[in-house]
Amino acid sequence: MGSLKDTKRRIGSVKNTQKITRAMKLVSAAKFARANVAATNSRPYGEAFDRMVRRLSSVAGAKSPLLQHRQIKKALLVLMTSDKGLCGGLNSNLIKKATAFANKQISSGVELEVVQWGKRGSAFSKSLDLRVIEKLEKILERPDYRMAATAAENFTRDFVSEKYDAIFAIYPKFVNALTQTPETVELLPFGVEDEDNADERTFVFEPSSSELLDSLLKKQVANRLFRMMLEGSASEHSARMTAMDNATNNAEEVVKKLTLDYNRARQAAITKELIEITSGAEAL
Repeated sequence: MGSLKDTKRRIGSVKNTQKITRAMKLVSAAKFARANVAATNSRPYGEAFDRMVRRLSSVAGAKSPLLQHRQIKKALLVLMTSDKGLCGGLNSNLIKKATAFANKQISSGVELEVVQWGKRGSAFSKSLDLRVIEKLEKILERPDYRMAATAAENFTRDFVSEKYDAIFAIYPKFVNALTQTPETVELLPFGVEDEDNADERTFVFEPSSSELLDSLLKKQVANRLFRMMLEGSASEHSARMTAMDNATNNAEEVVKKLTLDYNRARQAAITKELIEITSGAEAL
């Protein structure tokens, strides 16, 4: 046990840390409230858009280069992480998922390149010595549809030109305030499933069904990317809010323990002084 002065200094230090973690929790809680609403509200639109594309493909028998499956020789991985830490195991779980995915692709003979969205993703690309073709920051901090649309345009162009045979994305999927799971999505090519209840009515398309489907698929890439950003933003803020809440509670426990140690040491020092005074008085 350290001296009374050292123990008192440690108590002050932990209390200062607790003030910081409590403030960070409140900030993250405010940001999470907004991000949660945005992520939740985007889901019905995204699901309806997916159903519309599946229905169009099923009813019209339309074809698009974005639906073309071919042997994967070269692939692109978009990894979404946060820029800052102090959010529990969010980033480490994403990197672990991305590492397992990359090792599987590389072992299959696939050449893999990386688009790194978020500072924390640098640990992944460095550990596997992968070529990073783009690095962007503040993706999850401020999700921007225009940025998603621009990225979608680049990805679809690279896929159609056969620069990449497949494009994947790994992002933190928001489940609830306590749970965020790393999710792997194949952005391109699309896997369009047949609708269970196919509409047997006859439709007339203007422009052609293939042109319409191709246009919708490009918009769907942007829509998926933007939804991933929103989900990732909600995941980051909820993870940091939970982590800072745990840190604040842990700091409270440490303060209690140190205070107890301090009081015991102080009591022992006072008792020792009293014994010395009493002994001295008796000696006289």
